[in-house]
Amino acid sequence: MRLGMEPKLAAQDAIARIARKYPDFVGAVFAVNKSGAHAGACHGWTFQYSVRSPDMADVVVHTVVP
Repeated sequence: MRLGMEPKLAAQDAIARIARKYPDFVGAVFAVNKSGAHAGACHGWTFQYSVRSPDMADVVVHTVVP
């Protein structure tokens, strides 16, 4: 991750950098670090992503709002 950022900050930073250059951009990014921490960020729409690991009983859906 950029400068050792946590996934949420890294995703938000990436979206902010894109949106500064392309203000009408609509999209999302998803970040995962090597320990499995994850987060997403989006611009212009609500974004959902799913996560499941071997120790989870079922899939978890995360909703990210701009």
